[in-house]
Amino acid sequence: MSLQVRFITRLDKYSVPDSTLVIPSSSTNAQLEAILKGLLQSSVSSKELTRVSFDFLCLNQLIRSSLEEHIREKDESLLESVIDIEYIEKFQAPEPEDALMHDDWVSACRSLGDTILVGCYDTKVHLWNNQGEHITSLPGHTGPIRSLLFIHSDEGEHEFISGSHDQTILIWKYDQNKNSVQSLITCKGHQGTIEALALQKTCFASGSFDKTIKLWGLEEQEDKSATKECRVTINAHNENVSSIGWSSSNELISCSWDQSIKLWNMDTLQSTQTFKCGKAALSLDISPINGLLICGFTDRFIRLYDTRVQEGYVLRSTFSSHSQWVPNVMWSRTTEHLFVSGSYDSLVKLWDTRSLKAPLYDLQGHEDRVLCVDWSINSLILSGGADNSLKMFSFK
Repeated sequence: MSLQVRFITRLDKYSVPDSTLVIPSSSTNAQLEAILKGLLQSSVSSKELTRVSFDFLCLNQLIRSSLEEHIREKDESLLESVIDIEYIEKFQAPEPEDALMHDDWVSACRSLGDTILVGCYDTKVHLWNNQGEHITSLPGHTGPIRSLLFIHSDEGEHEFISGSHDQTILIWKYDQNKNSVQSLITCKGHQGTIEALALQKTCFASGSFDKTIKLWGLEEQEDKSATKECRVTINAHNENVSSIGWSSSNELISCSWDQSIKLWNMDTLQSTQTFKCGKAALSLDISPINGLLICGFTDRFIRLYDTRVQEGYVLRSTFSSHSQWVPNVMWSRTTEHLFVSGSYDSLVKLWDTRSLKAPLYDLQGHEDRVLCVDWSINSLILSGGADNSLKMFSFK
């Protein structure tokens, strides 16, 4: 069986004539690439064609089977018409760069500029640079660290926040040049592990195993006390609050072990929407590009939601590849379709939202559960695990 197709692209330098071709319906990605490169031979050098690789989209999904199978899944009637196949440059596999070893489980990580923050079960915050050099270890907590958040990092001056099993949040101001902690403020009020932190300009929110969300100010304290009290407490969920994130300056999203996701108007402190998920939700992240929400669950699935929808189906897609819990997910900050996930199956996966059945790549190397991931910097994917290591992967 043959199909009529047109190759289309937004890549000007690799464009081909908009003409209809007849190709075998059994064509796979490799065969589509061979056809396309044949068409490009007259306009692109052989050296360039050897270097570049392409991926192919049909009906807004990456082709991961034969073309005929792909179309039959979507709409069998289209087999009789001319089918548009969009081609894009293939994302290259992230390359393992380094493994930073610690004395205990790596349970939180964040990067900003050339600095990496690592939180461990050894109760310390560790600072590294992106060359894999250990800057310092900062004691302060009395329990394992579960959440980290950068406020600022520049020329050796670092401001960040850490949340711990010890039920406290610490606000740090560390001067690398003087090797001194200039300020260390303790935020007290939670009655459980601090699982999640989220920054919004002059304040931040925290989510805890005590089922509450608290809002804290970052303004300087007049009394110079080393202890800070929260501005607001929300009795948010019926079980542990596992993850939170700001979707706008006044809207916070939370997820919980009570199998729900909630949207909060932080002006009124009221929940505006609740989504029942059917499984305990472990992690969430909101895309800074398109506002879509991804969430990792105990049933090993990752789900994509459009929480902006007022009517209709909020759940957009489900991603299946992990074999165990997914305690951490994070969007790319620069590419709208890409995100990473870390799982108790010891794998980190790089996903494209246009490919539901399989990730783009498995990032291997951990020998135990992956507990945290970070993709704050486009060129650097981080993951930490119960094998005491922080893995660094370069992304181009």
